[in-house]
Amino acid sequence: MAARPRGAGARDLPPNLYVNGKYFLYVNPVTGQRISVNRTRQEAVRLAKAANAKLMPLVSDTELLEAITGEQAETVSRIIDRFEEEYLPSRNLAASTLRETRIRLDRYRADIGRKLLRQIDVLAMAEYLDQFENNAYTKHRALWVQIFRFAVAKGLAEKNVAEMTLRKIEHEKVRERHTPEGVQQILEATTTPAWLRRAIRLALLTLQRREDLTSWLRSDVDLEANTIRVSPGKAQGYENPIHLEIEMGPDLRAVVIECLQSPIVGPHLIRYRPKRMTKQTRDAKEHWSAVTNDYLTKSFSKARDDAKAYDHIKNRAARPTLHELRALGAWMYEQQGYPVEYVQALMGHATEGMTKYYQKGHDGDEVEYRKVSAGLTLK
Repeated sequence: MAARPRGAGARDLPPNLYVNGKYFLYVNPVTGQRISVNRTRQEAVRLAKAANAKLMPLVSDTELLEAITGEQAETVSRIIDRFEEEYLPSRNLAASTLRETRIRLDRYRADIGRKLLRQIDVLAMAEYLDQFENNAYTKHRALWVQIFRFAVAKGLAEKNVAEMTLRKIEHEKVRERHTPEGVQQILEATTTPAWLRRAIRLALLTLQRREDLTSWLRSDVDLEANTIRVSPGKAQGYENPIHLEIEMGPDLRAVVIECLQSPIVGPHLIRYRPKRMTKQTRDAKEHWSAVTNDYLTKSFSKARDDAKAYDHIKNRAARPTLHELRALGAWMYEQQGYPVEYVQALMGHATEGMTKYYQKGHDGDEVEYRKVSAGLTLK
C-alpha cells in the first residue's frame, strides 16, 4: 500500500504511523493490515520504530516476504512483465515504438524492479521521474501512467501514483532547415563514415523515412530492371503501407551499387561494422551489421557536429537532424524542375496518375506496386 500523505501535525512521525483522530494508526508494511495504537504520541512513535525495524527488512526481501505471507509479492518487475505481456500487444504499436518502449521497461526493471509495488507512492514516483529532464521526463511519465493505469485496472494498485506527479509541457522542437551546402560539408568531411555518407545520399535521392532506410534490403534491388522497391510505412507498422517500385536515376543507381559492393556482410543496403557488440545490441537487431533507427539518428547528429556544418546555430537542439533531409531532398527535386506530383509520388503520397501493377505476395495477398522515379542529381 502506498504511504498516505502527511498532514501538518504528522510529518515528524516515523514511516507507517499515522494520526487517526485522537489515536494513532500503524499500517503493517508487509500485509497492509491497519492497527489502532491507543497510546501516547511518544509511546506510539517508539512502538512504530520498533515494528519498522523488524518489518521493513522483510519488505526489501521479496523471497522472504513470499515465504512468510504465502503469497507472491507484487514487485515492480512483475507488474512490468504483465504490462508488457498482456497490454502492449493490444496497442498495435509500430515496431520502432515497441522497441523503444521495451528499452524503457528494461531500464525500469533494472532501476526499481525489486521494489514492491506498494512501496511506490507519489513521492517515490516523483523522485524517480525527477532524474529526467525536458521531453525525456514527459515520455517516461507517460509510460508510467500507462503502467499504473494497467495495475489499477487489474486490482494490483489502489491509485495511479504516476498520474498524480507533476505534468510538464513537452517543449516544442524548433529546428532550422538543412541547406545543400551544409549537407555537402557533412558528406565531404573525413569524419563522416562511408556507410553514413551512403545513407545520407539515399535519403536525399529517394525521400524515404529513417525507418525505411534502415530496413531496406539488398534483395529489393533489381539492377537489370534498374529499379529498387520499398514499402514506405511498412517498417513503422502501418496497416496499409504503399509499395513503390522506384526507377533509379544515375545518381541513385550509383549509390545503390556502392551499398551492394560494401565488403561488410549483411542483408541490408545500409550496414556497418560495430566497434563492439554486446548481447543486448545483438538481440535488438535482425543482423549484427544492421543499423538501428536510433543509431542512424545519433550518428548523423555526431557527423553533422564533427563536420562543423551548422556551428553558426548555437542552440544544438535547433540544428537540423536526419529527419529534415527528406524536406531538403523534396526542395532539391523542385529546384531541378520536377513537378510536385513527381515528388509526392516518390514520398509515397498516392495520386491517380501513378502507374501501378499487382504482384502476388508469399501469403497469397496481392501487393500493389506503384511505379515512380528518382532522377535527382547531387552534383
